[in-house]
Amino acid sequence: MRTQNFVITGMTCANCVNSVTKALKKSAKVEEATVNLATEKARVLVSDDLSDEDIIKLVENAGYGAIVNDKAHQEKIRQDQLRHTRNLKISLIASVILTLPVVFAMIGQIFGWKTFAFFHVPFVQLILATPVQFIIGWRFYRGAYHALRNKSANMDVLVALGTSTAYISSLILGIFMQQMKAVNFESGMVIITLVVMGKLLEHNAKERTSKAISALMSQRVKTVHSLTGPVAIEDVKIGDLVKIYAGEKVPLDVKILTGTASFDESNLTGESLPVVKTDGDTVFEGTVNLDGEISAKVLHTVENSTIARMVEMMSEAQGVKPNIQRLADKISSVFVPLVLLIALLTFILTFVFTGTLLTAIMHAVAVLVIACPCALGLATPTAVISGTALAAKHGLLVKNANALEEAAQVETVFFDKTGTITTGEFQLDKFDGTDYDYRILATLESRSNHPLAKAIKYKGHFIEEISNFKEIAGRGLTAVINNTRYYAGNAKLMADNKVMVPQTSDTSIYLAVSGQLLATASFTSELKTDSVSAIAALKALSIKTIMLTGDNEKAARKIQYEVQLDQVKSGLSPEEKSDIVKNNPNSMMVGDGINDTIALVASTVGVAMATGSDIAMEAGDVTVIGGKIGKIPELIEISRKTMAKVKQNYFWAFIYNLVGLPLAAFGLLNPMIAAAAMSLSSVSVITNSLLLTRSKIKSIENE
Repeated sequence: MRTQNFVITGMTCANCVNSVTKALKKSAKVEEATVNLATEKARVLVSDDLSDEDIIKLVENAGYGAIVNDKAHQEKIRQDQLRHTRNLKISLIASVILTLPVVFAMIGQIFGWKTFAFFHVPFVQLILATPVQFIIGWRFYRGAYHALRNKSANMDVLVALGTSTAYISSLILGIFMQQMKAVNFESGMVIITLVVMGKLLEHNAKERTSKAISALMSQRVKTVHSLTGPVAIEDVKIGDLVKIYAGEKVPLDVKILTGTASFDESNLTGESLPVVKTDGDTVFEGTVNLDGEISAKVLHTVENSTIARMVEMMSEAQGVKPNIQRLADKISSVFVPLVLLIALLTFILTFVFTGTLLTAIMHAVAVLVIACPCALGLATPTAVISGTALAAKHGLLVKNANALEEAAQVETVFFDKTGTITTGEFQLDKFDGTDYDYRILATLESRSNHPLAKAIKYKGHFIEEISNFKEIAGRGLTAVINNTRYYAGNAKLMADNKVMVPQTSDTSIYLAVSGQLLATASFTSELKTDSVSAIAALKALSIKTIMLTGDNEKAARKIQYEVQLDQVKSGLSPEEKSDIVKNNPNSMMVGDGINDTIALVASTVGVAMATGSDIAMEAGDVTVIGGKIGKIPELIEISRKTMAKVKQNYFWAFIYNLVGLPLAAFGLLNPMIAAAAMSLSSVSVITNSLLLTRSKIKSIENE
């Protein structure tokens, strides 16, 4: 048996995943097949005698494409993705250019404008509508075919049926029978244009996922220092011995054999303070050695190290994202067959009772026209577009349309600490010592890269007579000033020099000389100005607030008290954060760092601070411009208003059907009135959605 990975092309929905999976499993030589819609990839466990070409043929027989996902085919994969993106963009541009004149003509007819009268001529509309319907809209016919062959009815079936009904009825009644009021080409054109726009947005969201993964991979060190010299990271094996020097990024997960150093783990844990590691301790890939030299043994290779696991978890989590159109898919799976059945019965019964074929056709067409689900296809995308525009006005960049649906159902909001609730910086809280002691401490710490050292702001002159400066890994530093040796650092450095300190804290720096404590500087994490009000606003919305942090429990509890969070969970790794979020349905994760990436993707809605890492922003569904968490309650309110509009749109989409279907079936509604009613339902949906952009959203900032 062997495992092979493929890139699958042509998938648009969960139905496609099922089709590809079934196609692969038709072969008895395929032991296992896992298909991921978000990453458009498949992993197949097959017999050794089943070639890659045979597997590709299985996929192609189901109506999709497959490319072997290995180094040799990367350029082909890249070109295929570029071509797909280009085709979507060209389709959207062409569809917009052809559709807008017809839409303006429809509006002009209502208001009596003559500017676009030429485009209201049925034959002109036919010329413009045909390429939109059968060239740009071909993808929906293809998708509908595969869905029906798979014994299901998805959104593609809905779009194909609705737009075809609008086109064919306009062609027959408007062009051939000269019933001008029955011409309704614009409905199908608008539907196709909006759905293609949705496809492009969905494709862009998938590309952002790939970029986030690529960004994570780019964080990796390319070479490591082995005992024999530089070695490519791909060639390193478990058990190999490596050296990591001060200032370098840790290339792989390793166990320290000799040496002591402080490591900045904020990328992975979010903990703001460096962590001291020594003999026997494990150091993870991606962390930074701040001040020491260590020899270590490799624990994991490049394929299964920390970043590799993060990439895998991101891909898996993206694959279970909900689909914004699933409600329409569910409705269409029942509604579409029902309408076809009613139209068929209408045709048969009318022909039986009247004996006139033309009358039977007219009644059946009236049923199809009045039931044409164009408004249903518009219900979600128009509301989402308006909701996205409203969010943008409030500094919220919505990259994944699903977020606007899912945020309305959020019950728990998880927050990272550093850079999200706090600014990520420290401030001096208290200094016990003289002004001269502070000047000494400021002079020493001005030479350190430690986060606490950077918080010591000194506007006076530093002491220039400093010598024998030395940084002690994981402890602090020492130097001679005015012929006196000073020590500045943590409690461990004080203990090494037999200096008694009244308290020990991870957020304190002690200054000592000759076994005597001179001064203590204590620091606190600085809260964002809107943290307290944001948490209070979320509680007012009956939403639970929990902070997940890699920081220590004492620091976490302090923040909990200050902002009144419901819960805190401290000392967490990225994987542990992700597991907690994943086990809480209807959750929102708010973070800013690389360490939050997996949790952002695993949550129902991932919200990234624009002030954080690019990787987090790529992984999030929503980006908060300016990094203000006071925008989170606004996001939830916008989401709830958007989903309320979607439900209202479904009402408008169906009210005409419920009233008109019986009338059309009994021959009391001619196709012209049916077409007008269908158009009115679409106009009602669009108008209702546009009203969303004028909604007033309560702003914490304004308060």
